[in-house]
Amino acid sequence: MTAKEEVMKEIAQAPDFLVEEVLNFLLFIKNRLKQRVSENTPVESNQNLPSQSFLEFIDEISLQIPQEEWVKLPNDMAANLDYYLYGSPKNEE
Repeated sequence: MTAKEEVMKEIAQAPDFLVEEVLNFLLFIKNRLKQRVSENTPVESNQNLPSQSFLEFIDEISLQIPQEEWVKLPNDMAANLDYYLYGSPKNEE
């Protein structure tokens, strides 16, 4: 099964709010790629872009965030993501 097929299968089973988040993220990534291509690559060579892994793309975005902003994130963000995003009860473990 291809990655695209796996994503489609997962989307078919996901609740609407999650599908909306995935769509927003996909549109964000496409827009960033489009911006990078228009800034750095001549139009005629867009077809020959080197592929970049998803993690490399995330690393590139992360480097654009100043260190003082990273410090503002809570230390328990991973353990309490639902608390910070949705207001679920905080995990105090």
